[in-house]
Amino acid sequence: MSYPINYPTPQGANIQRFSEGGTTSDWVKPQGASFVWFTLIGGGGGGSSADSRGGGAAVVTNFMCPAFLIPDVLNVTVGSGGLSGASGGTSIVSYRLKATTGYNLLTANGGVDGSSITPNTAMTANYFTAIGFFQSVAGGIGSQGNVTASATTFLSPGTINGANYSSNYGFTKPIGNFPGLFQLQPIILGMGGQGNGAGGIGCGGGVGTPDGRGGDGLVVIITW
Repeated sequence: MSYPINYPTPQGANIQRFSEGGTTSDWVKPQGASFVWFTLIGGGGGGSSADSRGGGAAVVTNFMCPAFLIPDVLNVTVGSGGLSGASGGTSIVSYRLKATTGYNLLTANGGVDGSSITPNTAMTANYFTAIGFFQSVAGGIGSQGNVTASATTFLSPGTINGANYSSNYGFTKPIGNFPGLFQLQPIILGMGGQGNGAGGIGCGGGVGTPDGRGGDGLVVIITW
């Protein structure tokens, strides 16, 4: 005897977004899910007038695996954007047992602050990521001048007022004090702040008076 197979499609996906920096929430696995996709973006770094450099862009971590290998409940922490001269917070997906402090399964570090000339580091593969497909990309340091499109990430740093700003897919911003932006459609990209502008999600804040704040992080979990 044969049985009909209801093959799940992305069109019927359950999409949950966590975007309030500094908060921790529970994610509950939807019933009937076959696969789970995670995207984590850390908080962007804050600009630094003392160093005339914008905040750095955050790490982006992606992971996909079969849903039956995922616990029914996970904790999701969203990294906060860094204030003036402060790095962004780390976005985390963790599994917490009743009698322990829990285990961090996936992380995305925040962007470095404007005083740093050392980029942040991507997540290293671990015992959890061995069960699926894993990628983690580091973000760059903040800029002291013109910003050009990155060849490795869709996030951009912050910079000074008066700099030219261009990002991926030909997106540009005029010279001045402007906040960053972040979009998921029709293509995904984030732009940092200029001058006293705040960064878009995961992007660095600008350099101004006051300095721009880095954008909060983001965690998206998709099941289908």
